[in-house]
Amino acid sequence: MIDKDLKIYDCVCTGCSACTEACAFPDDNGINPVQLIKNENGLAVPRINSNTCTECMMCYKACPTEDKIFNNDITYDKYEQKIGESYFGYSLDEEHRFEAATAGVATEIAAYLLETKKIDGVVSSYQNDNNEIITKIFTDIGEIKKTRGSIYRQVSLLNGLVEKIEKGNYKKLLLIGLPCHIAGLKTLHKTNKYLKKNVEFITIALFCKQTKTEEFSDFERAILKAKANQKIDYRGKGWPGVTRIEGGDSLPFNNIKIGLSWSTFAFTPEYCFACSDPLGVEADISIGDAWLPKYTNQDKIGSSLFVANSEVAKQIITEIKTDKILFIENESKENIINSQSKIHIKYKTSNIEYRSNIFGNIGNSGKAEFRYKLLTKITYFNKKFIELLYLSKLMIYIPDFFLKVYRKALVTVWKLL
Repeated sequence: MIDKDLKIYDCVCTGCSACTEACAFPDDNGINPVQLIKNENGLAVPRINSNTCTECMMCYKACPTEDKIFNNDITYDKYEQKIGESYFGYSLDEEHRFEAATAGVATEIAAYLLETKKIDGVVSSYQNDNNEIITKIFTDIGEIKKTRGSIYRQVSLLNGLVEKIEKGNYKKLLLIGLPCHIAGLKTLHKTNKYLKKNVEFITIALFCKQTKTEEFSDFERAILKAKANQKIDYRGKGWPGVTRIEGGDSLPFNNIKIGLSWSTFAFTPEYCFACSDPLGVEADISIGDAWLPKYTNQDKIGSSLFVANSEVAKQIITEIKTDKILFIENESKENIINSQSKIHIKYKTSNIEYRSNIFGNIGNSGKAEFRYKLLTKITYFNKKFIELLYLSKLMIYIPDFFLKVYRKALVTVWKLL
């Protein structure tokens, strides 16, 4: 986050790179004063070269975070009203449905838009065999399948985007990312004159309550007996999917030793606690797994829930259903929320300023009811405790039974508060 004094707060910075792309005054060598670096926690954050910065304030204007934290009037009721028309579905290509993280829904939509020439390219990311995150503009339908896996790491999706767009002379693009990427794109689009004048975007957001740091990946490598920095495939191979390394060990994605980190926010970056859009309602389309008993008890291939949050999105989904690319049926807004845990959605759509301070120490306490404050502090200390178990490798040796009891107790506390 960059404030009006050009002070950078790493703790609530998502690393989206909207600020670096908005900078309008490069130096004599063509280098922008605002650049991303890796901080001591291994996360991408911006740094401003005071020697070449002209204080044009474009980086501040493009940052989506400060206004969201300090001027956010979101409540759960307001957020619920923003959720658009809701659907259940999956790719009718069985192989693709089996291999993809979202039952192929996101990539099928991307391929359809490319094939029908409604867009010139798709902005998205994937992990290559060297465990590097590659972000590019895809124009080949066959390459789109590279993006169907999950990346449970920070992705600076917008970094270098303006230059790529200018070189390719793209006029209409689909961008697939997390809700924080969509927020960054929207503020960047408003502040960057070239994008505002020349480029239209359709956006797809993936449901996201949290992502993970590299420490989480390192723990998974330990239990999968993988080499340092070896690529991990987190999802795919049916549903809920398999976490695996090529030619090595694998575990079900919902294995308790992995799953407990999601329940406890272990290795979740602080910036995830400055989020107030877990369902990606600011995007045209938002997509996530159908974590509901009526689906999980029967489906072993893959299913998704998705939402059309704009008129453009509704038209796209109608056309795709007509062309029989996806199986689609209507779902309820209530089930969309319940699939991602209603108690967590309520938590993320309340008291963002207070949350950001507890987890990110932004220096402003914020206001919250006692119950919310208590839940937040319990969550904070529980997160640190579970991270300690992971980092000490004790988690590997604790019997699954005790971990499941612990998770059940934690869920009970959340429900009570």
